[in-house]
Formats: sequence, C-alpha cells, structure tokens
Amino acid sequence: MELQLENHPQGPEEKKKIQNSFLTSPQLRAMLRIKKKYLQRTSAVGVGVSDGPADTKICKKRRRRASRVLYPQHTRLFKPKTEHSRTKPFLAFFSFIIFIQVYNAVENLDDHVLKYDLDGLERALHREVFGQWYTVEQLIYHLKDYLSTYIHHRPLVLSLHGPPGTGKSHLGRLLARHFRSVVDNRLVVHYISRHQCPLQNEGHHCASALANRITEVVSRAEEHQHIPFFILDEVEKMPPPLLDTLHMFLQANQSSELLNVVYVFLSNLGQKEVTSHVVENGTIAGAHARLRKMLSPQHPLWAEPAVELIPLSLLQREHIIQCFQEEMTLEGLYPDPALLERLADELTYHRVADRLYAKTGCKQVVGRVNLL
Repeated sequence: MELQLENHPQGPEEKKKIQNSFLTSPQLRAMLRIKKKYLQRTSAVGVGVSDGPADTKICKKRRRRASRVLYPQHTRLFKPKTEHSRTKPFLAFFSFIIFIQVYNAVENLDDHVLKYDLDGLERALHREVFGQWYTVEQLIYHLKDYLSTYIHHRPLVLSLHGPPGTGKSHLGRLLARHFRSVVDNRLVVHYISRHQCPLQNEGHHCASALANRITEVVSRAEEHQHIPFFILDEVEKMPPPLLDTLHMFLQANQSSELLNVVYVFLSNLGQKEVTSHVVENGTIAGAHARLRKMLSPQHPLWAEPAVELIPLSLLQREHIIQCFQEEMTLEGLYPDPALLERLADELTYHRVADRLYAKTGCKQVVGRVNLL
C-alpha cells in the first residue's frame, strides 16, 4: 500500500482519503480478522504453559503417559505372579481315582457273576422246569444279587415251597448239577432228609454230622475263594434238632467264611396256603405273605428276615402235557398228541375261570407212563 502511495504522489488530503478507502475495503478487514485470531491463539498457548487455569486440559493432552512402563537399566523386572487355584487339579485327580475305583468294582461284579454262569442256569431252568416262570425269575434274581460280590454280612437263604408235583426236587437236582459244573464238586452239597436222616430219633446225631460237614465245606471254599452251595430237600421231614442247627448257621454274628454261603431249602410246608392263593387269585405272585404268616410260628428258622420265601405255583393242564411228553421221550416212546391229551384228561384239576390247575401236578406222570 505504501508503494502505491509513493508511485502516486498526492497531497495530504488526497493521501488520507486513499488510506481510509483501503481501511474500509472488505478484503483488508478479512485479513485483519485472521491476523487477530492468530495473535489470540498464540498468546493463549503461551499463557497456558505458564500457569493459566483455563487451559489445563490442553496441557494434560500434551502430557499423556506412555503406555509402556520404563524401568531403570540396572534393575531386574519382576512381573506380578498370577495366582492359580490348587483345588482344580486336586478335584480332577480325585475324580479320576473315583472313576478307577468304580470301574474296577463293576469289573469285579461281572467277574463274580460270570464265574457261576447264572445266565446259563436261567436258560436251563426255563427249559426244563415247566410252569414255574415266576419262581425261576425270583430264584435267579436273588442269586445274581448275592453272587455279584464275595463279602457278605449274612448267608443267602432261599426257601422254596409248593405242593407235591410242582417240580421242587427236580429243581434241586438241576441246581446241584449246574453248580457242580461251574465250581468244585466238593463245594456243592445236595442233602436229602429222607436219605441222610431217615429216623426222627437220630436228630441230634444228624445235626452234629451236618454241622461238621458245613464247617468243612465252608473252610474248603474259603481256600478257593468260592461260595459253597447247600441244597436241602424235604425240609419238612427234618427233625427239630436239625432245624435248630441250620438256624444257628443263619445268624449274622459268625465268622466271615460262614457268611459267604448259599442255602436252598425245598419243602412241602405251606402247600395249602399256596394252593388257596393260586385258586383265589389265579397267580402265584404275593403268596409269600401267606407263607410267612403260616411258617413263622412253627420254627424260628422261618421267622428270620434273611430267609427269602419263594412259592411254586400249581401246574396248568398244558404243563402236565409237557411233563408227559418229556417222560415219554426219556422212556423212548413216541409222544403221540392224541395220547398226550388222553393221559392229561385222566388227572383231576382245580378250575379257575378258563384255567385248569392239576391237583397233583406231575406227581403221577412217571407211574402212568410206565403203564404204557
């Protein structure tokens, strides 16, 4: 602007007018505003660095801390240790130990059951014992439950009761044959009262002999780590001293080897209660309650809670036909269906609705086949 004034020399009045015109021009005013703002900003920064309270935010932004902590050069860096819980490894190890224990227990259970081949016994009983499905199921259930372990607090006592001709003695022979095939023959005792103790006045002598035999067999079974089996048939013919001896061996306060024993009693006791229950209800299920009520007053042996009472049902007409067919096959005779029907009709029956239950079971089958 001064160069322009020098290039155009004017008088003082004209020079003043030209300066006023430049001051009032919009371009010049804009330049002055920009310069003023610039000066204000630089002055504000200078004041904030010194001690201005209004511009502390700008100062804090400039002095932002570094994200990385710097340590002196000649010192060691010790980072804070992360604490780990010691309970988790302990719980994992404890769970593993429990799993191993349970697995070994299950394997041992399977080994004990497989040793006695109870599945094979069940198939044989269902195949050769006619009309006693409920009895066989109860018998196998208790045997599997007891023989799954070797340590027990009481011996297993299975007392089978039923009328004559229902297959008790046949069932006892099958049990003795099976267990003699899977364990040592000397660990299975098949005791028949009529043969072993025929005279009632020799009860004390029979009781002493049976006690010695039980002790001997149990000691031998303990050496082989097996469970012995005592199958006692015709218990109803046993004298009282013999029952007292058996009752003594059923107690829990005995040596451990005497607790690992299986007793199977076969008896006609309670046959009236079994017959009336089947005739009234058409099934054998639930007859053990009547048996317990009738047998408990006769001898303390039957009042023992460890004695499992298992009733045998009356045989129906189709089961009698099966008995005739089996006996004729064993005798080498042809089991003609018409002849089987005629032989079955010669027996007497209890009629329950549409079912016929033989009064004597298969007791007369052998005699009638021998007459053919």
